[in-house]
Amino acid sequence: MIRFRTLCVAGSPSRGSHTRALVAHVGRLLERRGSETSLADLAELGLPPSHPGHYWSAEPHPVARAREFIDAVRASDALVLGTPVYHSGYSGLLKSAVDLLPRDAFEGRAVALVSHAGGPRGSATACEQLRQVVKALGGWAVPLQVSTVTADFTGGSAGDFADGRRTLDEAGPVHARCEELADQLAGFTRAMRKAGALDDRAESRMNGRAGVAA
Repeated sequence: MIRFRTLCVAGSPSRGSHTRALVAHVGRLLERRGSETSLADLAELGLPPSHPGHYWSAEPHPVARAREFIDAVRASDALVLGTPVYHSGYSGLLKSAVDLLPRDAFEGRAVALVSHAGGPRGSATACEQLRQVVKALGGWAVPLQVSTVTADFTGGSAGDFADGRRTLDEAGPVHARCEELADQLAGFTRAMRKAGALDDRAESRMNGRAGVAA
């Protein structure tokens, strides 16, 4: 089995959010499929806001937390992007984090998209918007996407929610879609690695660094 690394990004500004629970659930399913999975919860990372001066600069970002996030994306073979739905769109926090990334940050990577909304309206729209972002950064969003509402989760009191203890209901209908989403992401990532796309990407970057050093 070809192993791979996945970075799961939770784009909600709320700690212990449903978005985090959804992204973590997909991450656990990916681990069962041979992924080494890590979670980047934007509510906890404290990333600096994006700025045009950093966006166009070839220099490393001056803030260490931003550099660490960029490096984590660069080190991944696949990504999961999760967002809450605000006014039928994805979160401003996720937008700002993505704008910290270089323009080829998703190159050669498959990306899974998930969203959470208080109601069904707008959930799919947020994922469709993210498809354009993934394409702009050189990635490929897998065909399936998953959207959830509050009823799809189990958990205790509001205190449990604040502590991040909500979990996706595995007896509910969304769990099966998450399984299929994990299958797609793992399958496409392995296919890309087998075809040499990921190795070519890494070699290209090393050559680029050597050229700069020279």
